[in-house]
Amino acid sequence: MILMSLKKKTNRNRRLFINFILINAILSTSFLFGCNNSDSSYLAMQDTNGIVGIEGALIENPIIKTADENTSTFSIDIDTASYVNFRKYISQMSLSQFQENRYTIRTEEALNYFEYNYQKPTGEDPIAVTTTVGDCSWNQEARLAMITLAGKEIVVSEQVDSNIVFLIDISGSMASEDKLPLLKESLKMAVENLNDKDTISIVTYASGVSTVLTGAKGNERNDIIEAIESFNANGSTAGADGLNTAYSVAQDYFIEGGNNRIIIATDGDFNVGPSSIEEMKQLVTDKRKSGIYLTVLGFGVTYESGDKRLETLADNGNGGFYVIDDIAEGKKVLCDQFAGSIYTIAKDVKLQVVFNVNAVESYRLIGYENRVLSNDDFSDDSVDAGDLGASQTVTALYEIVLKQEAVSDLFSVDVRYKLPDENESKLYQHSAQISSELTGDFYFASAVAEACLVINNSKYKGNATLMHAYTNALEYANNDSYRLEFVEILNKIKDFVNTEVNSEVSSKGLNL
Repeated sequence: MILMSLKKKTNRNRRLFINFILINAILSTSFLFGCNNSDSSYLAMQDTNGIVGIEGALIENPIIKTADENTSTFSIDIDTASYVNFRKYISQMSLSQFQENRYTIRTEEALNYFEYNYQKPTGEDPIAVTTTVGDCSWNQEARLAMITLAGKEIVVSEQVDSNIVFLIDISGSMASEDKLPLLKESLKMAVENLNDKDTISIVTYASGVSTVLTGAKGNERNDIIEAIESFNANGSTAGADGLNTAYSVAQDYFIEGGNNRIIIATDGDFNVGPSSIEEMKQLVTDKRKSGIYLTVLGFGVTYESGDKRLETLADNGNGGFYVIDDIAEGKKVLCDQFAGSIYTIAKDVKLQVVFNVNAVESYRLIGYENRVLSNDDFSDDSVDAGDLGASQTVTALYEIVLKQEAVSDLFSVDVRYKLPDENESKLYQHSAQISSELTGDFYFASAVAEACLVINNSKYKGNATLMHAYTNALEYANNDSYRLEFVEILNKIKDFVNTEVNSEVSSKGLNL
């Protein structure tokens, strides 16, 4: 059963004030360089010119009446590129530019960018599911249902041997400071996570393809870093040839029962050989059947320059798509969350939510528009879906309208997934847990969703405002640097979007 509850707000003003003060303290501190040490020299190399491209019109999931269809099925998504591109766009814009060029953001990629303290798996399953239902701040007629998925942690002693091929784009388009130079510095941080259980190869591509390093052990750091330092940007972009070579090298060092993965780092500009989305999709789809996964790192990527192409590569290559726009993001992806980026604990993960027609009048899945599946796809093991890495979390929100005679059994959640080395899915059935109160994670996720509704100018935004999203995000940032950065973004743009500024925060004694 799901128990709807309201969180009592205690010491609210104090938390708001402390978190507000921490924004400037944390965001202005050079705490983001290196896994084990600090080095701020790279800051001088950052390119802050230009505006990141604007995404196309967003197609939104509709409101669905349970009398018509009470089952909702979708694939998980752990990509974060859309949020990172939005963050960069906001950092480089002025008021007039924001008003002239509105950006859309994929809500699920914003939700899943942040870390949450979700219940971890305790049994044999590598996943755990939790459900929470609370007020929907932008629609008083509805409730907000949060479904969370958490992957198990993998300690070093449990890590399987890894065969990793870094595929590096060194074409001329990678010359700018936010591309190859940033890529090199980010990869050096990844090297710190490698050990003698890892087999490392490096392939580069430009006008042609070169195999720079093969079969090195992860603890041979000097050799790996020397190879990284040799990268120089020049020439055209033979991305398809590079991918084929990387898959060939990965096959040469293939580890049965191990973690076999290609990590491609590129700006997404493929201009030699097969380069259309469909051609690249077919290439990685064919190759993933060999058991070699693909993680995609985008550098200097915008919606126009390759966001969609790279997302397609990751989706069909059994991996994640991450945009790295500065050294801090490089540290997050390749250092702090490296295990989640390279170790898959469950593949082809699908969720199916069945709403009780006697309790729920209608529902709407917020985000995941390009991840929606047919209900029949849920049990079809031939249908590809997203993969979950070690310690990664997934957040999904539904806006639901209850019937007056609503009962406590609102919905059930089933999950299908495959273990990394298996092709037959397992069924995980979730019995909703009773919660005594709503968590800060619920309120923060709600704030992220509310902000996305406003930013996207959603027709479902109701009474959503950036001021309200800002206030909630500020209160539940919990001293987390990435959450505080999000709060700072909302602080910058809230007056751009809302013509009438709510005075709620200033009335609490905060001088904004």
